[in-house]
Amino acid sequence: MASEKAVGVLFLIVAIVAIALYSVWGLIAPLYGMQSMFNWSSLWGLPVPPLYWLLFLPILLAIVVGGIIFAWIGVALIQSPAPSEIDVEEIERQLEEIESEEEAKEKKEEETKETGEKSAE
Repeated sequence: MASEKAVGVLFLIVAIVAIALYSVWGLIAPLYGMQSMFNWSSLWGLPVPPLYWLLFLPILLAIVVGGIIFAWIGVALIQSPAPSEIDVEEIERQLEEIESEEEAKEKKEEETKETGEKSAE
């Protein structure tokens, strides 16, 4: 269906835009943020990275992984073939054929049982 392909394209575009915007924002934000967020500090004598990078990098990783999954779903929707139409009449015919075959088997079984009982007498 065309709507599935449109949704797939939308997923792909949203994923790319989200990853790009957050990455660009992450590179521009240090230029305009509070300087204290970008300085190294120490805690009990151990160096501690800037708070900005401690917050930005895990969120960036989550957005990139989520965006990749979202894009993957979009590509799968774009590439999936359209489903074939279901022919109800054909399915009903097949069911009737199966039922008639089962009835024929049951009749044969009954006949073999009857002939087996007659021959035993």
